[in-house]
Amino acid sequence: MKKLFICLLMLILCTPVFAKAVKRDFSGVINDSDIDKNSIAVSIKDLNSGKPVYELNEKILMHPASVQKVLTLIPAIDVLGEDYEFTTEIYKRGEDAYLIKLGADPYFTSSDLKKLVNNIDSDTKEIFIDDSVLEKKDWGEGWQWDDDMNILMPRFNSYNLDKNLIKITVMPTEAGKTPAIINPSKYPLVFFNRIVTGKENNVRITRDNSISNNTLILEGTVNKPVTLYIPTNNLKRYFDIRLKNTLADKKIYLKENFIVNKQVDTDIVMGRVTHPIDNAINDILKNSDNLASETVAKLAGGKAYEDRGSDLNGIKVFNAYCKKIGLDNSKIRITDASGVSKNNLISADFISEFLVKTKDNKTLEKLPTPGEGTLTHRMLPLKENLKAKTGTLGDLSSIAGYLTSKSGNKYAFCIIINDTTSTISDMKALEDYLLREAYLKL
Repeated sequence: MKKLFICLLMLILCTPVFAKAVKRDFSGVINDSDIDKNSIAVSIKDLNSGKPVYELNEKILMHPASVQKVLTLIPAIDVLGEDYEFTTEIYKRGEDAYLIKLGADPYFTSSDLKKLVNNIDSDTKEIFIDDSVLEKKDWGEGWQWDDDMNILMPRFNSYNLDKNLIKITVMPTEAGKTPAIINPSKYPLVFFNRIVTGKENNVRITRDNSISNNTLILEGTVNKPVTLYIPTNNLKRYFDIRLKNTLADKKIYLKENFIVNKQVDTDIVMGRVTHPIDNAINDILKNSDNLASETVAKLAGGKAYEDRGSDLNGIKVFNAYCKKIGLDNSKIRITDASGVSKNNLISADFISEFLVKTKDNKTLEKLPTPGEGTLTHRMLPLKENLKAKTGTLGDLSSIAGYLTSKSGNKYAFCIIINDTTSTISDMKALEDYLLREAYLKL
C-alpha cells in the first residue's frame, strides 16, 4: 500500500512538470516560426481520455478551411450508408417518351450520358428530366464571386456532369501566329484569343463578365497542345447541350425542349449508371474535393428529411449528428459542407473533440497518411503514425487528424492558422514542426 501511495504521489507531482515541459517545447516552435501567436489555434487531446495535453487559443472561432470536410462527411455517411451509390436512371414513359432521373452524381460523365441515351428508341418524341434531387442553388453561401474561374470550386446541382468543367484545347500553329482553340463540348463560349505560338506553354484565362459570362480572354504563349478547364456557369444549359449532341449522334431530333417533370410510378426503368460513395469519400478526405463534399452533404440532407437536398438540410444532418454523439455545436457556425465559405467559424477545440468522439468511425480510417493526397509531400517520416485532413483557403491553413507518438500514445489534434501576413508554405511548415514535436515529446 505504501509503495502504491508513493507511485501515485510521484504521478501527481510529475504531471504538472510534464505539462509545463510540453508547453515550453511547443511555445519554442511557435516563437521560432515568426507567425503571430494570436493567429494560431492548437488543440491536442489524448485519444483515450479526451483530456487536453496542449492548447493554444483553442476556443477562438476561426475559419477552418477544408478540415471542415471531416465534420460534414461523417454525418452524411451516417445517413446515406457506406453502400450508397450515386444513381442516374432512364425511364420509358408511355409509347414515345422517356425520362432521365438525375442523381446529382459528381462522377457522371458525357460517356455515362451516352450509355443512358442508348436505351432511347429512334422514334421518341419527348424527353423529360427529373431534377428534383437537389435544390436549384448551385453555389455555397459565402462562396466568393472572384473564384468563378477556380476549377477546384465549380458550381454544383442536380445537373452535375463532367465535373462541371468545360474542356478546351489550344493548338499551336506557326511561330508568332495565333493558335487554334477547340471546344468539343459545343457549349457556347466567346473567345478573345490573344495567345501567340511561342517557345513555351504559359496560358492565362479570365472571364469578362462586362461583356457576358460566356466571354473568355486567353493570353500568353503556347508551344505544344495544352488542355484547359473552364468552370461551367450554367449547369442545366451544359447538360441540355450535351444531351442534344448525344441524341443527334443517334439521329434523334426532338421538336420540343426537354421538359422538367418528376418521375412517377408508371414510368418503367430502362437503365441506370451508378458510382459508389467510396469514390467520394476518398476524394473528399484525400484530395479535398469540394464538388463531392457539397453534393454528398446535400444528398444526405435530402434523404434524411425526404426533401430536395439543400444546404439547410445538410446542416440539419450535421446538427442531429452532433446531438447524437453528445457534442455541443451551439457556439460554432457552419454554412457549407466543404469549408470554402469564410462564413464558417469553428474552434480547434471543437474539431479535436469531434475527432475524439468519432475515433472508431470506419470512414476516418480513409484519412490520408503522409505520401497520399494532400499529404503527398509532407511529413513522410511520420507515415505510419499520422492520419490527417488538410485545409488551405486564401490566407489560412489547417490540419486535423490522429497522431501516434514515438512512445505509442494516441492523440486527436487540430491546428488552424489564420494569418494574413504569412505565406501558406510558412504556415504549413509550422504545422509540420508542431506535429513532429508532438510525435517526439508526447
